[in-house]
Formats: sequence, C-alpha cells, structure tokens
Amino acid sequence: MNEPISSHAADHEPPPPEPVDELVEDRKKRGRRLVTFGALALVIGGGGLFGLLRYQDAQNTKALSEAWSAFATCTIGPELDENEAASKRFRRVQLEAMTMTDAERMTPGVDKPWPAACAPLGHAVAEVWKSAGRTEEGGKDLGAMAESLAKSLAEPTARMADLSEAIDAAFTQAKKAAVQRVVVEKGPRAPEAVRPLDATRLDELTEPLSRTAFTLRAAYTDAHPAGVMRLLIEEKGVEKAPFLCTFAAKDAKATCKSLPGSLPKGHGLRLWGTADDDSAPLVFAGERGQAGIFRADSGDKVDAMYSYGGYAKKDGAAAALGFDEKTKDLLLTRKASGGEPGRTKIEPDFRVGNYYYSTQILWDHLILRGVTKQNERRLFVSPYGVAGKTEPSFADIGELPEPGLVEGGADEPPHIGGCRSSEAMVVRVKGYDNDFMSFLVGGKWSPPMSPKVSDGLLSCHGTEAVVTRLYPGGPDKGWATKIAQSQCTTAGCRVHDVSFDKILKGQYEFGPRELKVDAVDVNGKLLVVWAAGERGGVRMRYAKAEEIERADDSILYDDLYKDGQVQKLSTLFDLRLFSRDGFAILLLSTVTGVYALRLDTGGGMTPVDVTWE
Repeated sequence: MNEPISSHAADHEPPPPEPVDELVEDRKKRGRRLVTFGALALVIGGGGLFGLLRYQDAQNTKALSEAWSAFATCTIGPELDENEAASKRFRRVQLEAMTMTDAERMTPGVDKPWPAACAPLGHAVAEVWKSAGRTEEGGKDLGAMAESLAKSLAEPTARMADLSEAIDAAFTQAKKAAVQRVVVEKGPRAPEAVRPLDATRLDELTEPLSRTAFTLRAAYTDAHPAGVMRLLIEEKGVEKAPFLCTFAAKDAKATCKSLPGSLPKGHGLRLWGTADDDSAPLVFAGERGQAGIFRADSGDKVDAMYSYGGYAKKDGAAAALGFDEKTKDLLLTRKASGGEPGRTKIEPDFRVGNYYYSTQILWDHLILRGVTKQNERRLFVSPYGVAGKTEPSFADIGELPEPGLVEGGADEPPHIGGCRSSEAMVVRVKGYDNDFMSFLVGGKWSPPMSPKVSDGLLSCHGTEAVVTRLYPGGPDKGWATKIAQSQCTTAGCRVHDVSFDKILKGQYEFGPRELKVDAVDVNGKLLVVWAAGERGGVRMRYAKAEEIERADDSILYDDLYKDGQVQKLSTLFDLRLFSRDGFAILLLSTVTGVYALRLDTGGGMTPVDVTWE
C-alpha cells in the first residue's frame, strides 16, 4: 500500500538562505536587538537615559560602518587612494569587468555576478540608516543615496553604464556622515581595478609629439621599414611642422626636429626612400620629388625628378631612382658625401614597361621587374655603389608568374617594396592576384614565392618576413573586422586568419568603434589595438596569430576619463600602429595632443620620451 502524502507545509524545510540575504537579514536583526537590549539595560541597570543613548549610538555607528563597508567593498573594492574619486575607481573596475562573463564576475559563494551582487548590500545600508533614525529631509542623505545606487547596480547594464553621479553621491554622503570603513572578510567583492592611461596621465607622464591633435593619416613613415622608425608630420596648424621624429630601436625614446627651412613650402613631403638606421632620411617634395629630393638633416638637395625611391647614408652620401620626363629615361642619381650629384642612365637588356610599377631602389640595391627576350617575366636585382659611377649589373633571381595589376588609383603605391632586418632584406612584388616575395639572406637571393596574403603591411625580423592585412568591418559593424597574417621564411609561408567576432566572444558591443582599429606584426606575434565600443576603452591583444582569439585583453587607455572625472564624450580622435624589428609604436591622437607609446617584444607598453632638438 502506498504511503499517504502529507499535506502539512511544515513537513518541508525552507531552502537555506543565500549569503547576501543573510547579510541583509543580519542588518535588520541588529536594529531590532539595539532597541531590545537598550530597553533592558535601562530597566535592569538603571543607568539612565544618557547611557542608553550613548550605547545605542555606538551600536548604530558600528552597524552602519559594517553595512557601508560591505557595500563599498562590493562596489569599488579596497579603500580609495588619497584624492581618488569613487567614480574613477568604479570606472576602472568596470573596464576590467565589462568583458568578463557572469561566472567570472561572481565571488565564490555568491549567486549573483558583480555589480548586481552589491544591490542587496546597498539596500541594507539604507535599512540600517533608517533604523538608526538618521533619515534627513530632502532625500539626499546616505540612506537615500545608497538605496538609489543599489537600484542602479541591479540593472542588467550596470557593468558598463555610466553610474558616476550615483557612485560619487553615495560616497560623498558616507564621508559627510563620517562612516568608517572596516575590513570585510566575507561577501561579494568587486573585480580588481585596472590602471590604464588617460588623457590627463599621458600629459603628466610625457611630452606629446604635438599639443595640437591631428588626423594620423598625416603621419608619414618610412616607405620600406628597417630598424629605427621615422615619422614625418606635415600638417597645417601644428607647431614646429613640418618635423621629423626618429624612434630609437632599443628604448622608448624619440628625437624630433623641424625640417630645414630650405625645403619647399606648400609641397607634400614624404619619406619615399630608405636610409641606414644611423642616417637622416631623404625627404621628397612635391609629386614624388619633382620639387626636390633633400636630406632631412642638412637640407642638401640630391636631385629634382619624379622618383621611385632613394637611399641615404650617415656620411652624407645619397642616391635616388627616378624618371626624366623629357628623355623618358630611367635615371639613377648618386651623390657622394660633399660631392655633386651625378646621373646614370639605366639601360637593362630586358623590357621593363612602366617604370613606376616595375622599378625600385632599396638601400644599396636596384630592383627591377622585366620581361626577357624569351618573353619571360623575371625579377632582377643589382647592387649599384652609392658613391661610385659603376654601371649596375642585374642578376636574374627568379620568375614572376603574374603581371602586376594596375588599379590606377591616385594613391596606388609602387608595385615593388621591401623591408630589412639585421639579418635579411626582403623584396615584395605585386602581381595580378598574388604578391611575390624574395629574400636576401647570407648574400644569396631566394626565388620569388607567394606569401598568399596580398597587400597589407610588410615587416621583417631576423630572417622572417610577415604580411599583416586588416579588413575593417565598417563603421557600424566593427565586430566583423578580420585580420590575415602570413609569416614567411625562405622555406615557405604560414597563413593565419583572425576574426574579431571570435575575439569578442559574442560581446559585439565591444567591437572596434568608428574604424579605430589597427594590427601589426611584432617579431612573430600579432599586435591588435582597438577602441572597444562606446565605453570599453582602448584595448590591446598581443599573442601569436593562432592564439590571439583566446588571449586576454590589456586596457591601454581610458578614453572616457580626464581631469578627475568620467567624461560623456571620448577623448580619443584617432589611433595608429607602426611596426619595426623588435618593437611597435602606437600613436594616440587625443584632446591633449598626439602621444606615442612603445611596445616591446615582452608585451610592455611604455610612453615614449620625446626630446626636441
């Protein structure tokens, strides 16, 4: 026979109370005990009303201190530093917490994630405040502010919403009420706050490249990267412009200097050439040097012609490769240190076609794409001797399977480029569907091969070349951004594809905002920097390309904090990355100026110390 089913509700035990509910109930019990024990003390001890009131006040103060401490610890973490605003701390906690999962934002033993777990503790503060009889008219006291803040913290968007006013109001009232914080051993806690740079801290830590913000499209670097990095700024309204900054290869330092006054004014200035690391570069004025090619240090003129590139040495020697519009000749100009420039007509025994797309000068080598008498498309190279007058002698280093695709845009770069490290030089040639790459290692050239990723940024380190190409997702679809990277040696290439939607793990609201995203290679690792949505700050990931989607974010810059308070509008106008052998430079254009940060191969990001000469 079946046992009868009991209908008595008392047969079922209630569920165990939750840790946060226990804290709230404890605060209520304390208030009731205060009245009971106080009245009992009056009857039994007969110590008088004064003693009772002092006892009640002490108990109220203790209860309020404990309740507030639990709430504050949950909301912003440890005690504030001197002169630190509560809203600043909360914002720093948010930056860390907003991309964490619910599970990652939970304190062990607590069933709600931060900051929702703090809401009951705020209600407890209001209850203790009321029980102590400290409610004030006007609804602006600590109890009211704690209650209001608790409601805001319970909202689903609280982990990223701007709660600055509510946070500061509650903490101001706690200070006004002289509530002391005590150590809280149990209960929910805030995630650890991060300490990113912001517009004010940057201004305090280092000199900017410019106090006037400008679009970073006006920052022109070396056309063919090597060891040091150079940056030419030519922007109307920027103090000391046009100027050149040289970033050291070994430390976070840059030296900036205005370009010589002898250079033509009102002409576009660019760094189309190459230079040794210890040399000043060449500056090309006008349309690729038609208004003159000058040394950046002395202002000495090397030539004036439509040029494809050049080379500068520390001793003052220089060379340039260009086109004579009258004779239609390909010309090599060489200028020895202290000497006069001389032109040499280049006449290879193969057809070159359009010189702009098929010729280049990379350091002490000439690079030509040509078609032989057997109608084969080949890549040819020749050293030329910067200070001499010897005729170049071209060596055939391999077949180029495709012709170059001429797209005809006004900003289309030459089809031949390169990079150099201390161990190798790499030439990249644009084809129709694919690019092709050849290495000079140990004095020998490798046959051309395809990196399988066309266009993109070319960089060199050791005997490896890397092509990194960014595919922006669009102004309203930052989460759709993609990155392709090809890592190549003479033995072949490995291609990696990275999707931002996987980096974001479904939190699409933190995708790149307004195309503010960039990616480069740094010695075999992928560096990605982006403005994470409207409130996520400027974030960085640095890892091997195949691991980048699983790597952690580092928060570099809080673009919503300045002058001691959270801002409504971003302080960031633009960002841009540059890569060299062993380091990268991040430029931030902000409301307080344009600043440079240096990333080393260990992943450390340091503000660059800028010195003006």
